[in-house]
Amino acid sequence: MSVHKRVKLIFPPRSSPTYVPLGPAYLAAIARNYAGFSFHDTNLELWEQVCDSSPELVAMKNFLRSPLEVFLDQENYLFHISNMGTARRMIDRLSRYASKYAETGELDNDLAQLLLQQSLGMFDDNPEVIAFSCMYPDQLPFIVAHARYLRSICGCTVDIAIGGAAMSALSPIEMLSAFKHIDAILTGEGEISFKMLLDGKTYRDIPGIYFRENGNIEFSGKPQYVHDLALVDFPDFSQYAMKSYLNPVPVISMLGGRGCKWRQCAFCSHNNSFGPHRARPALAVVQEIIRLQELYACEHFYFADQYVDPALLEDICDAILAAGIRCRFHIMARTVPGYTRKLLEKASAAGCVWISWGMESGSQALLDIMRKGTEVQSSAQVIKDAYEAGISNLLMMIFGCPGTTPPYLDETFSFLDGIFPYIDGMTASAFVLFDGTPFSRNPSRYGLEVIGRDALFNVDGNIVHGTKLRFKREGEYGRSESPLATQEIDMWERRKVWLPELPFIGKLCCEHYLLFARSRDIIPRPKRFRRGA
Repeated sequence: MSVHKRVKLIFPPRSSPTYVPLGPAYLAAIARNYAGFSFHDTNLELWEQVCDSSPELVAMKNFLRSPLEVFLDQENYLFHISNMGTARRMIDRLSRYASKYAETGELDNDLAQLLLQQSLGMFDDNPEVIAFSCMYPDQLPFIVAHARYLRSICGCTVDIAIGGAAMSALSPIEMLSAFKHIDAILTGEGEISFKMLLDGKTYRDIPGIYFRENGNIEFSGKPQYVHDLALVDFPDFSQYAMKSYLNPVPVISMLGGRGCKWRQCAFCSHNNSFGPHRARPALAVVQEIIRLQELYACEHFYFADQYVDPALLEDICDAILAAGIRCRFHIMARTVPGYTRKLLEKASAAGCVWISWGMESGSQALLDIMRKGTEVQSSAQVIKDAYEAGISNLLMMIFGCPGTTPPYLDETFSFLDGIFPYIDGMTASAFVLFDGTPFSRNPSRYGLEVIGRDALFNVDGNIVHGTKLRFKREGEYGRSESPLATQEIDMWERRKVWLPELPFIGKLCCEHYLLFARSRDIIPRPKRFRRGA
């Protein structure tokens, strides 16, 4: 008879209070039949605590959980959401204290109170392993601070492990060298390794784990991934406080597949993700939607896929329409010609109300340098067709890309001038050089010189580096990081005042954008230019 491990799975701060964590729900589905497993969203718990600290934040919290018809009142929404910045600053301050405590052992009173409060709930089920799910690097300060607190203050002797997407982007050896309170780091997709952990296997026998043994840091070998997603059970949200997230109705993330089918963009760190692209059967996707509707009356779904290609979108939409279910959903996509007017109209009929388009640039030369695999002219037509089909368009742009020149920037500005009446939002991101991308593997080819790496933590000289690389460009002097991306964004900010004003939804968090995008009637969009007005 096998001996199962009792595992407490934690989703820590800091993440959005509107986000229902998807990764832990996949692991919870595996642990459904294991006694002693439990899940705790301490990120949501912290947001509750912060929102209860002032009358204004209490009012904001209550409004964001109000009935949908109340929530969709734009004026009231903007009034209450203006207080979100106050709550974020409070959590940011705690995050800085957490980093300082993890590095130096100096413990602030407010952080000590938070760590004590959250630690008490971690031992309810007498766990043998406390496992932190780390999706974002922003969660690391709270994780490493909590690990130190559990060991040095609480005298905790159970194993402390970290897994999640962020752990495959950082150096596990650097993490374990800096933070002696952490016993193991799980890399890669979680299903296989987590089941083996629950089954009581030793770290050495579980693929993809870095762990301590006899004073040394050991590695169990290359992580494994699930080849056939049809074998993966639906995510289990039964231990989530679904009504506590700051949304008026449930908004749940889901996946149509894993990995990126394109996987060629020169700037993208997802090229190094856990495994190849694998699509789920469309029928399984629709069955999951139906199940979530039955359990939580959920009609709004955020597809977290890195890229939903036209074939997968069509299969999912056909299955939704055949099942006759009502839903609203979002996808991320590349502006390839396969998104025809006919397909976009079908997607709209199936419930697709919002697409985030990875456009990146309006210069064909820059798109080619980025290996985006798209064309400016056909991209404009795809975006216009999506708009005419009733789908909200969010454009994702990158400024300061390697190879950029003033004429290329002018081409991007001209493209945006023409497409602006057809979009509801746009992100203007500064180019980031990520470790492990084609740009960083051969920087000189693109006129770049790497001058350093971001340091997330420094514990007695043991540095944990982030994935971002600091760089300068050809012709730039000194050792300062290149300012070109910031300069281009500043030029764009000055230029866009002459363009049509975008709806307010383009600035909202993912879940709230999806809720407001459900009806074009509530996002009126001026089409005339301000120039000369």
